[in-house]
Amino acid sequence: MIEDLKTRLDELHRDLDVANGDQREELLDHLEQVILALEDKDVDIPGWAKALMASRVDEAVEDMFDNMPV
Repeated sequence: MIEDLKTRLDELHRDLDVANGDQREELLDHLEQVILALEDKDVDIPGWAKALMASRVDEAVEDMFDNMPV
């Protein structure tokens, strides 16, 4: 199972390099699921995956503040 998750992680990495828009968001959702599953198994997560998830959180927080009245 861990090898399947690692394989899926590699597939997502390749797909995310060329994806955009809604497709990219869907792939990021899948990436998050794979990361959570790997973390649950105490498997190290590659830096590129951590960075993508961190930037996704940063974007979500920024979007929240963009909609706040001044």
